[in-house]
Amino acid sequence: MTDQHTPTSHIPGPPVSRWWGCGPELRRDTLGFLLQCQSYGDVVKLPMGRVIELFLRQPDAAMYLLNHPADVKHVLVTNQDNYRKGPVPPVESRIFGQGVLHTEGDTHHAQRRLFLPFFHGNHVTTYSSLITDTARTRVAQWHDGMTIDIGQDMAHLTLSVIWRLLFGEDMRSDTGLIRDSISAGQRLIKLQYDSLLASLIPLWIPIPRHRRFTRGFNLIEKTIIQLIRDRQRSSEHRNDVLSLLLAAQDDDGHPLSEREIRDELMTFLLAGHETTANALTWTWLLLSQDQLVWERLVFELKGVLGDRLPDAADLPRLRYLKMIWDESLRLYPPAWSLHTRLAQGEDRLPSGAMLPLGSWALISPWSLHRNSRWFPDPSRFDPERFSDEATRARPVYAYIPFGAGGRRCLGESFAELEGLLILATIASKVRLRLDDGRTIHPRPGMTLHPKTPIQMTVQRVGLPKTYPVVA
Repeated sequence: MTDQHTPTSHIPGPPVSRWWGCGPELRRDTLGFLLQCQSYGDVVKLPMGRVIELFLRQPDAAMYLLNHPADVKHVLVTNQDNYRKGPVPPVESRIFGQGVLHTEGDTHHAQRRLFLPFFHGNHVTTYSSLITDTARTRVAQWHDGMTIDIGQDMAHLTLSVIWRLLFGEDMRSDTGLIRDSISAGQRLIKLQYDSLLASLIPLWIPIPRHRRFTRGFNLIEKTIIQLIRDRQRSSEHRNDVLSLLLAAQDDDGHPLSEREIRDELMTFLLAGHETTANALTWTWLLLSQDQLVWERLVFELKGVLGDRLPDAADLPRLRYLKMIWDESLRLYPPAWSLHTRLAQGEDRLPSGAMLPLGSWALISPWSLHRNSRWFPDPSRFDPERFSDEATRARPVYAYIPFGAGGRRCLGESFAELEGLLILATIASKVRLRLDDGRTIHPRPGMTLHPKTPIQMTVQRVGLPKTYPVVA
């Protein structure tokens, strides 16, 4: 960090194409490129190229990757009013509409005020039995020696939980069809982020990728709208998000429109299960590769739970479980990149760099979490990084799996409760072993998911004879 003023023209960055900017490098190896950019300093200039400059009518259009926690805090918290969310691809707008994920200003604040009580505090803990019962049902379907696609199993599990939370009932539709639809949408979103041409082709043009997306998305949308109308006709009130939305009013005292309710439900459905499913999948992979960490976890679970299912009251005593969860989110943050922030005015960062009006601030938890300045030997799985002592020694904003500031993930408390309870429920019953020794690489889409399916073998667990010491 420096107190010296750094003009935009002097901010360092990697060599990129004059016409296409950093686009080709980001498309070729998004995650690797972000890590390579750490060598250029706290703020890295990533020109967008002449084509984007002409399209935006903005000379010297560039993103600025922020690699220092103090700058991250400044943009997301201290001076957040100077930044708004950058534009998103058409398919992302089509999916989420004006849900809380995409809105700005007073509308966004009003949405957060509406949902905050539902996803925080004592209200969240009432979901414990729903989560553990669903996890127990899932693990009861596994037998010793069975091979499972852990990513698919975790996605089905978290989708069942969020569906119940949103609609107060079990899913009527085929879970597999909904999952396939979500995957098609994710692929199209990533393509539109990577390619200006792809983002300019209207969705109504019936090319194969548009047909795949539209077919699945229409299924999900039709199901949600039907559930809204059924509930309106019955006037039934349940303790679920749909009833909350139907009873809500805008600032003028009017009920929310069907479109507004649909946008919020779609946002929570997709964002509320995909991120947690991916986090769980990566955690099982990491645990399968470290015998000592696994044994220490099983020892803790047995000591706290005995033979019963966990609940929210157990979590403060399951300290090592929480350390494992945090370390997994460090290595594989589902939200690997936050939505870009667009500067509304010139802004000097704590690092000394001056961001001009109209610049794009890029913040990547993936890059921050794998920076050796904050996490020595960053690619190594080590839950001890999240001991109280180690956590206090780090800058707070070096670790932001749920973002920060006014746009911090609304469902963070619920996601943590769900993730920890699912881990505790399943790990106390079975051990999951990777079928082979191949390396599993991450693929960045809307969330960070494995590039190939992770096949794991189910084995029943036993209590370690001694307390394992982790060096």
